[in-house]
Amino acid sequence: MMRVVSMDVATISALAAAAAAVGAFSVAGVQLYVGHRQSEAALKAANAALMNAQSAGRHTVAEFRQSWIDKVIDGLSDYQAILMSIGDGHSLSPDDHRKLTALWTRLELLLNPDEADAVSLLRLADAARLSETAAERDVNARDMVQLARNLVKAEWLTIQIELQ
Repeated sequence: MMRVVSMDVATISALAAAAAAVGAFSVAGVQLYVGHRQSEAALKAANAALMNAQSAGRHTVAEFRQSWIDKVIDGLSDYQAILMSIGDGHSLSPDDHRKLTALWTRLELLLNPDEADAVSLLRLADAARLSETAAERDVNARDMVQLARNLVKAEWLTIQIELQ
């Protein structure tokens, strides 16, 4: 036989309120856990985005450096091509003189005047231009190319280091 327990309204209300409080506490606990997990996921996503942005920045700088290297190489190649076309006792045509002057200006603008190798490279390029004989021009031009190789290699190594 079953025994019926009789409760007054205040007790039933108190039990209902306690059950609601336990339910609300449980829901709050679940929400806290979910919120914590979401914040961890958001932090991981933010860190990944930061790493991607840093990597993209490094690659952009590397692209600019490579573009600079290409411009210096092109300028020096054209500069030397004009110089090597001058024979003993011959002078430049007005068009070649203008091109050589434009290339010199381009190189001066591209190369950093605060770096010793850049200053030396410009000095050798000018010495090659001002050489009185083809033999003297060949020596200066050869030295200019060798120094340019070293400068370009150093810049290339800088790119490699930045991309690591």
